[in-house]
Amino acid sequence: MKDLRQTIINYSSKDLEQRKHWYSPAAEAYNKARPRYPKNLIERVVEAAQLSCDSKILEVGCGPATATVAIAPLGCSMVCLERDTPTPLYK
Repeated sequence: MKDLRQTIINYSSKDLEQRKHWYSPAAEAYNKARPRYPKNLIERVVEAAQLSCDSKILEVGCGPATATVAIAPLGCSMVCLERDTPTPLYK
């Protein structure tokens, strides 16, 4: 438990700019290794949510935008937020 406490203290004492990119290498590796969503799953989500080109989507926690990229061809308006991204991504 002391080690965990010390790790938290060390992390929280770092400059905000350093902490902002703390998970960037892990996120890059995750994006490369993570499988994409199957097309039929995306089609089922679009159908169940009744999405169309007129839909407006707020995606919270978009990560590497795996779902975003799969839904984007629909042409709807999207605002995608990710904690490690300083500003929202708009389409």
